[in-house]
Amino acid sequence: MLIPIGTDAPLYHYPVTTIGLILANTVCFFVTGLGGHETLDPWVLHFGTINPAEWLSTMFAHAGFGHLIGNMFFLWGFGLVVEGKLGWWRMLMLYLAIGISQAALIQLIMLPRDSGGAVGASSAIMGLMAVSLVWAPKNELKVFMLLFFRIFIFDVTIMWYACFYLFWEIISWTLLDGMGMSTSALHLSGALFGFGAGVLYLKKDWVDCENWDLFRVLSGNYGRYADSSTTVSSYANPELMFGKSDVSVNDDIPDDSRPKRNSKRLKRINEMIDSGDFIGASEAMLTLSMEDSDSQFNKSRLKKLAVGLLQANMPDDAEIYLEEYIERFPDNAAWARVLLAQVLLVRHTRPSAALAQLKQVRPSQLTKDQRTAARKTAAAAKKQIRAGVQDTEPEW
Repeated sequence: MLIPIGTDAPLYHYPVTTIGLILANTVCFFVTGLGGHETLDPWVLHFGTINPAEWLSTMFAHAGFGHLIGNMFFLWGFGLVVEGKLGWWRMLMLYLAIGISQAALIQLIMLPRDSGGAVGASSAIMGLMAVSLVWAPKNELKVFMLLFFRIFIFDVTIMWYACFYLFWEIISWTLLDGMGMSTSALHLSGALFGFGAGVLYLKKDWVDCENWDLFRVLSGNYGRYADSSTTVSSYANPELMFGKSDVSVNDDIPDDSRPKRNSKRLKRINEMIDSGDFIGASEAMLTLSMEDSDSQFNKSRLKKLAVGLLQANMPDDAEIYLEEYIERFPDNAAWARVLLAQVLLVRHTRPSAALAQLKQVRPSQLTKDQRTAARKTAAAAKKQIRAGVQDTEPEW
């Protein structure tokens, strides 16, 4: 068995829910008498009846130490990936929705049976695995394997890992279990709900997969590079990103499918950003925007331009793009609010406006360095307010 112990997926949120669920399952294991039959029975998802309370309780009950420990390792590995993109409360809602929906379906299917049942969090966790497959197939899991009393630790992609386990469950269900109700059937039903939820979140734009989702990968149009008509810029290395040097390249995947006018001029501006000419790119973009208000950068370009202008000591120009980013991508704009707060405080002496931006930021959305910058900015703004500094009007 390959046990996941970590991931290289970007974690934009602390695994609060993942850790909380592991602790909750452990506590419930002791509450149910370490999986003893009599004490565990009220928590079991019984067949032949409909009991909504059991749809939840079965997710926190385990039949033994091995059952608990195995599930918690898998919950840790895939919980990191999913919660890293959603945050604690959205991850909790998704996890419970998958587990409860799967349990409800199983009880409905098994109504004709007058005996038997199911127990454990593995179906909901298989749902998380399927979600991870949809959202981050190219990211890697660090796994360990015990073979002939030796421990091996290595990395595998989530796509390889998930497909391997799903294939094994399908083989087990069809050939070994006779396509009847079994552990494999329960696992596959959980994965089915998870896959559906992952696709729903992706298509509704409720999660940002940064163009690395399963559909992008299968189409070959994934990441930030997919069209051979453009050139890899100096900061990009397709060998490192894709494992091969002959990958097709596209450095600007649009945010939607609406036709864009002046595409050649926008492409030229993108090339200026790649070359580090942020001032020239800003001037050209402002000119183009006045002629065609529909011309916009995608998320990654907008961020790079705003940061580049700040590094080039052009805070007024950077402010324009920071505000645009916040307006267009409010759910992913914590970093932009911190930078905008610094501009408002230092460039315009507007401490109250700076604090107003920082109050809309959750620390979990920031990196360690960004949290430090936010705290320092907030402290400086409060110091100015205590000194009697009033917000001044912008200098334009």
